[in-house]
Amino acid sequence: MIREGLVAMLTQYLDINIVGTCCDGQNAIDTVAHLNPNVILMDIKMGKVNGFEATREIMTNFPGIKVIMLTIYEDSESIRLALQAGASGYMLKQASREKLVEAIRLVQKGEIVIDSTLLNQLVIDYTRLSQGTAHNSHNSNVTDECNDLTPRESEVARFLAQGLTNKEISVRTHLAVDTVKTHLRSIYRKMGVKNRSHAITKIMRFRNFNH
Repeated sequence: MIREGLVAMLTQYLDINIVGTCCDGQNAIDTVAHLNPNVILMDIKMGKVNGFEATREIMTNFPGIKVIMLTIYEDSESIRLALQAGASGYMLKQASREKLVEAIRLVQKGEIVIDSTLLNQLVIDYTRLSQGTAHNSHNSNVTDECNDLTPRESEVARFLAQGLTNKEISVRTHLAVDTVKTHLRSIYRKMGVKNRSHAITKIMRFRNFNH
């Protein structure tokens, strides 16, 4: 029923072409080569193969395909697992059609998209789990993704992942706001991202939440 509703909704957009639907994760794995989609909308809880496993398998064999998790699960662990499996997006089923269509278009362009209603909780959970190491910038996993960040950039990136604003980062680091902005531009460039949301998501993708 949900699949039929999605198809009916998405076919209204001229720039979106529905190439097929699948009943579960294994079906998606088995048919992706034949369907050759640019973007896949993937649920998490399915039959024998869940969405995480299906996404991981598809991304291993077809790395050019973009996967958006479309689910009811709002917990940070599910988001982390989806991103680690290779998903480019994580959207809730109750998202508006406008937000879903925008997400499809953005991931097709290479963006990483997380439902805006989940970002705050994601940052809160990250901050809570980072408290034990927040005093030591060398423990930040940001440098695992980008080894050429300077010590100051690593510090700024850690505060960024904790959800701090530019002004708050300025206070914590004793830097001028304009200097913080300069560091952020350098961080975005080195990490290959375009904005705060993309940077936080990329940090989350490689962050080990299990201390």
